Amino acid sequence: MRVVRSKGRERQVVLYCAMALFVSGYAFQALSFSMPGLVHDWQLESALIGPLLSSAIFGLLLGYIFVAPLADRVGERPVLCGAMLGLALATMVCVVAPGFEVLFLGRVLTGIAIGAALPSAVSIASQHGRMRWRGAQVVGIYVAFSLGFLAAGLVSGWIVPRSGWRAPWGATVPLALLIAAMLSAALPVEEIKPRSASPLAALFAPRLRAGTVLFWIMFSIGLGLFYALQSWLPLLTAREGLSYSSAVAATSMFTLGTALGALPMIWWADRMGPFRALVAMSAVGLTGIVFLGTFAARGGAPFHAAAMLAGVGIGGGQKGMIAAASLFYPPAARATGLGWALGLGRIGAACGPLLIGYLTMRDVESGTALLCLALPVPLVMMAAGCLERTYGRIDRAVHHPPSL
Repeated sequence: MRVVRSKGRERQVVLYCAMALFVSGYAFQALSFSMPGLVHDWQLESALIGPLLSSAIFGLLLGYIFVAPLADRVGERPVLCGAMLGLALATMVCVVAPGFEVLFLGRVLTGIAIGAALPSAVSIASQHGRMRWRGAQVVGIYVAFSLGFLAAGLVSGWIVPRSGWRAPWGATVPLALLIAAMLSAALPVEEIKPRSASPLAALFAPRLRAGTVLFWIMFSIGLGLFYALQSWLPLLTAREGLSYSSAVAATSMFTLGTALGALPMIWWADRMGPFRALVAMSAVGLTGIVFLGTFAARGGAPFHAAAMLAGVGIGGGQKGMIAAASLFYPPAARATGLGWALGLGRIGAACGPLLIGYLTMRDVESGTALLCLALPVPLVMMAAGCLERTYGRIDRAVHHPPSL
């Protein structure tokens, strides 16, 4: 796309991209806080709860792999604006859904819209501002996605008791429409991006091939660790006989850590490059996971501190991977590269919780199950080290990014 050159307009564009990710995070998470009322009112069978909660994740996979790459053909502007319009439409389907089938469809469409929006927004942000701070910008706008999760919980906690379990969803519609209008006005219409006959094939061009495989490995492991801890930490804590308040505190500290992890990631990336920073963040996450497993049976302040430390390393690393990928891929293949990395990362997102589930079925102690999550972390460190040796400081390279 044609890059905005005015500094004021550049900041405006990056802010609008962050707003797009914020409303996406809000829309994605809002259903979770409506589930108690929904299950009660619809008398929803237990067998249908899991598929309904997973419907948006399935949509994300479709959006990342099949819709996001369109940005490398027609440009990020129409894809991102269209995704915001699609998010508003999908939310309206959810709001008026009379039963499970229509709501399931609406949530799949919601996931597709978010999966199309995220890589396009990141790609746009990575093309504006000084080269030194573009990675930091990407990390920053991805934090907005996490803040959308937080906002969904706060809004739902206030409005559901007053207006019902559907009420929080309605806020997505005007916000998505407003953001679509602002993005349409702020982004240039002309698209001068070099075209590739097959953006997916471009990911395996000689200079990108090794990096693509290494990014896919890192994304899969990173998302697997995040979802394993986010979904299983309360249950693993309860299995050790700790109190409900301790389980909630540990999970909250982990979630807070995933947001705070953006700060050391930005600081380290500026000083030693995005790949070395990923090695450092992985080491932090590894330390946190080991301490989690060590203190799982004891609980208390050490266990909560370990949960936050693990969140800082895993969350910061996840955001750093997205920033590094946005700097690694050339504009002609950037949305495709991000979309496929995030899409295939969903395989890891499914495998992580399944691994913990298997271990608990085998009556493995919670501390041991948590320690097992530390095993793949060195693979992330080695992959980031290989990227550093092969491509160097991609955030400072004169000939950047690697050519096709």
